[in-house]
Amino acid sequence: MQLHAAIDEFVLYIEIEKNYSVNTVTSYEYDLQLFLTFLTDHGCSTCLNEITKTQVRRFIQYLLGSLKQKPRSVNRKISSLKSFTKYCLKEQYLANDFTRGIESPKTDDKLPVYMTLTDLKHLFDYLEHTKSRFSMRNEIMFKLLAITGIRRSELVSSTWEQVDLINETIRIDGKGKRTNIAPSSTLNAASGIL
Repeated sequence: MQLHAAIDEFVLYIEIEKNYSVNTVTSYEYDLQLFLTFLTDHGCSTCLNEITKTQVRRFIQYLLGSLKQKPRSVNRKISSLKSFTKYCLKEQYLANDFTRGIESPKTDDKLPVYMTLTDLKHLFDYLEHTKSRFSMRNEIMFKLLAITGIRRSELVSSTWEQVDLINETIRIDGKGKRTNIAPSSTLNAASGIL
């Protein structure tokens, strides 16, 4: 089987059967298409059973060297390849796992830096008194992030249909197609507390 055909099958599988989010499916597809492009550009076979560990290692070297990608980004691509080969082995498209023994580059695990309550108060105060075109939008967005714990991607993809003004709630469509309901009244509470 050719790599491009196996990628198509895998993408359908994670989209339909695994019900992965659109962003996750897009990321997997991008990573695998990048690997396919690398093999094609370097004159390598794209027959699934002719791909070797050496080619995978050269792909990683290419990502880190020529494309100057960060180890965390490279690790995601390796993870995509490993999930893909696991699927291909299960479906018997592939005889040998060409990612077995491939290790991820070390990353600098930096701990997140959180805002203090004082910093949050200063931010909210600034946002409440700013008079720009998008000041109200910015204030609401930052308060939603701080008070509800919504992820940035969840906030960006939010629509008016998710806001229930009668019940004062916001439906948050999260990772793994999970849905959470957050009370929108937390914004009013936030204004009073902070």
